[in-house]
Amino acid sequence: MLTQLWHNCGMTDIFRVRIERRLVKQATKVAEEIGTTPGEIVRMLFAQLVKRRAIPFELKADGQGDDLVDVQRRNRVLRDLDDSEGW
Repeated sequence: MLTQLWHNCGMTDIFRVRIERRLVKQATKVAEEIGTTPGEIVRMLFAQLVKRRAIPFELKADGQGDDLVDVQRRNRVLRDLDDSEGW
């Protein structure tokens, strides 16, 4: 039995943004450790931005956001961004 997968391009847009190559590599590595992709993380971010009508994490100018590298905190942040079950 041949199963065909297709994607309805009329229902999606391509979103392009310039990001430093080093940051993309680091984010990709972290995403892989979590078991996802940078693209899926962006989709979760956008979904939560729309749902909450706010950025779903605190923004700080003083560099105190460095604790996001902590694995347990990172996983909590991602669970908060993703409403789906299975975490």
